[in-house]
Amino acid sequence: FYEGPIWYEKDFTYQPKDHTRIFLHIGAANYKSWFWVNGKKVCEHEGGYTSFNCDVTSAVHSGDNFVVAAVDNTRHEDYVPTLQTDWWNYGGLTRSVSLIEVPESFIDQYDVHLSRTEDSVIEGWAHVEGGQPGAKVELEIPELKATVSAVVSADNKAVFHMPVKGLVRWAPESPKLYQVTLRANADVIHETIGFRTVETRGTEILLNGKPIFLHGVSVHAEAPYRTGRANTDQDAATLLGWAKEMGANFVRLAHYPHDESMLRAADRMGVLVWSENPVYWALQFDNPKVYDKAQQMLDEEIGTSRNHAAIILWSMANETPNNEARTKFISSLAAHARALDGTRLITAALL
Repeated sequence: FYEGPIWYEKDFTYQPKDHTRIFLHIGAANYKSWFWVNGKKVCEHEGGYTSFNCDVTSAVHSGDNFVVAAVDNTRHEDYVPTLQTDWWNYGGLTRSVSLIEVPESFIDQYDVHLSRTEDSVIEGWAHVEGGQPGAKVELEIPELKATVSAVVSADNKAVFHMPVKGLVRWAPESPKLYQVTLRANADVIHETIGFRTVETRGTEILLNGKPIFLHGVSVHAEAPYRTGRANTDQDAATLLGWAKEMGANFVRLAHYPHDESMLRAADRMGVLVWSENPVYWALQFDNPKVYDKAQQMLDEEIGTSRNHAAIILWSMANETPNNEARTKFISSLAAHARALDGTRLITAALL
């Protein structure tokens, strides 16, 4: 029941490599947080349910280091969510914290998905931070014996278009996943991705071009047995396993983005997912600063989760009042979500 600041300190020994960039990766910190490395402030962040990174390249050094974090979960009227919610307001660091080491030029965002309009075509893009126009980025799916190269453009993006043969589509009854590799100079990313399409036809939802009926449950990020925030592979396997035992093919991850362990488990287990931005009940919908906070969380949610086949719905809000300011707020979020990801459906929970 405590609300207020919590402080953390961690000592670590580290040997930075030459020509690298180093980030402190925070899985989630509820709600407002500040981080220092060796006494130097490296970042601050607002929002309790999305991951973020702090560039600590200039702050770490060879040998002994330390990181200090302050996290404050006090609720305020102009926060997202606002003062009133119906779930436990856990505070502090609710997910893991780690150091990430990458080359000076690295892939910071990517989107690899199955085309809706061209059969058996994998498409998408990779954004190369620090990349030079004209540099090559390679996409490879070894099991399909498929490889394609793309050139980085002036906006640091390389766009892919790769026909494939023998592709097995991801679905609840057969959650096929492929090992995917992305390469940009010295940076190499290995990911596990499923390929499927989702769209609508009238009142029907189509998965891989065929109607599907979603039957499932809402799931909070509550750890079974040990209590607290769900943030481990075992938590995810238990929660989604219970849903599947009830015959569900679908879960709504209420009412905020969940830990990536839930999304990876859903990919493996064939559970469809509704992922929700924590725009909850009566926010200050006429406050531009509140909208900016909600859009930032949507950016972080989609930016970190867009390559999970299990997610078929981005939800903009839950049970909001019916008024003009609310409708403009959610409509703007929906338009932004479509601009970020045109491959999924947009929804909201409304009374």
